[in-house]
Amino acid sequence: MRRSSVTAALVVMTTPLFAPPPAAQAQIPAFYQLPKNDFIWHWGSSSQEGERRGFADIEVGGSEASFSCELTAQIRASSAMSQQEINQIENDLRTRIDFIYGASEAMNYLEQNRVLEWAMLDCKKYQEAPPDEAESAEREARAREKMQRELDRRRARDARDAAPE
Repeated sequence: MRRSSVTAALVVMTTPLFAPPPAAQAQIPAFYQLPKNDFIWHWGSSSQEGERRGFADIEVGGSEASFSCELTAQIRASSAMSQQEINQIENDLRTRIDFIYGASEAMNYLEQNRVLEWAMLDCKKYQEAPPDEAESAEREARAREKMQRELDRRRARDARDAAPE
């Protein structure tokens, strides 16, 4: 009898440890706002371009909203992360629809755990080429011709349908 009551007490005491806390669900933002133009975010010991030393261990590109981004990061040599774990981070980021959020979340996590040496997320906003005057005029002329042909076709069909047999 004593054994079962101890086991029951252990189950009751350890269950909250494995259940996700309600606050964890509240940490996911409903929405977030990205900058309006190109931006570069830094993590780790490199706050400037020249301070980064060595080759990047993580190199992955992605896009979100109207931005195309490149993430480069170096893991500390003292880290116990395996190449497989690094590859898993890259693969997870490649499949994210919200690449910028996912990259910042991953880099914040690595930085908090003192695994990250440096990281940089470089995002460029897609720029549409300014319209060419000649090209716009040609496109407009083709659209007018197409519209005129459609009107002529409809008038011919209406005349055929209205004619007595």
